[in-house]
Amino acid sequence: MSPSDLPLHGIRILDCSRVYAGPFATMLLADLGADVWKLEPPEGDETRRWGPPFWGDPADGLSAYFAAVNRNKRSLAVDLRTVAGRDVLDALAEAADALVHNYRPSTAARLGLDGERLATRHPRLMVAHVGGFPGDGDAVEPPAYDLVAQAASGLMAVTGEPDGPPMKVGVALLDMAAGLQAATGLLAALLGRERGAAPHVGVSLVESGVIGLTNVLANLLASGEEPRRWGNAHPDIVPYQSFAARDGHVVVAVGNDRQFARLLAELGLAPDVRFVTNPLRLANRDALVALLAERIRERGRDELVAALVAADVPAGPVNRVSEALGSMERAHGGGWLQEAAGMRLAPDPILLDGEHLPLRLPPPRLGEHAVEILRAAGLPDGEIARLRAEGVVA
Repeated sequence: MSPSDLPLHGIRILDCSRVYAGPFATMLLADLGADVWKLEPPEGDETRRWGPPFWGDPADGLSAYFAAVNRNKRSLAVDLRTVAGRDVLDALAEAADALVHNYRPSTAARLGLDGERLATRHPRLMVAHVGGFPGDGDAVEPPAYDLVAQAASGLMAVTGEPDGPPMKVGVALLDMAAGLQAATGLLAALLGRERGAAPHVGVSLVESGVIGLTNVLANLLASGEEPRRWGNAHPDIVPYQSFAARDGHVVVAVGNDRQFARLLAELGLAPDVRFVTNPLRLANRDALVALLAERIRERGRDELVAALVAADVPAGPVNRVSEALGSMERAHGGGWLQEAAGMRLAPDPILLDGEHLPLRLPPPRLGEHAVEILRAAGLPDGEIARLRAEGVVA
């Protein structure tokens, strides 16, 4: 698949975001063919230093974390704290179709990224802002990394074992969710611009997290009962959880009574009037789980999963990360990982006509593409040289 075949070919995105949610959003757009200019502060995106591990010399600023959300982009470093730096920002914004940032409002205003300024100077520019809390702009602007958002959104309150403390999810889930939503909103805004509309896109991590509680939030609204932690079980369906097998763990996800009957048959358990329907299984959860656990403990993990899948019962192994990676390689006949500049990276999961989106550019070194980006924005070489000599651009 050539770059010109990608759906966002010809779209320029000015990425003024850092850490995860914003860079994840712009990486998705870059994967789809957009030319993403990653504008970083002189010291670079802070995640460049979030290691080890690093790809190559740590001084190159290519931590595994940074590389995971910054492929297919070009980098320049601009000091937006200076008047000359904000002039560069304006030149870049004028040449771009959209801008993404995740600064708090007061910081955005100091750096020239506040929405009113951008709308006045660049009316064609679509702007997407990823914030921490809804209502950013109040007197208090608390910082919000993903962990803070998981806590404030209620996600941690429903994650973990019933008798244990609240737990976060093992990855920055709300950064990812907010990034997906920001990318979706920006795509809609770009389409809307062609129809005469130019909305400003805004997403907050905490609001994304609260809305992302979906059925858990719906249960609270319908019943008035405070949701609680269920460990790996489900509040509304039984059995829908993990079990210990003889040599590992499996998950069983029974969604209807027919699947449950097939599960019993495969485990050699007789039908029981206590478990005929899901409401009855919920009422007798402890007794049923104990019966299932006893039988599942006798079986090997992979053998049991194969048998349940053959019986059309939703089930799977609880894989280690390395096992999950191996399963992707096997599913795609090898070559699933993409490689560039000595780095191995997971592909974008979106398939176009059955193909993964290409890795066109490896995650960039800080300021690696400054000259070519500034030329593309219309700055003459003499001006570029002056800005670099003065330390405004790196």
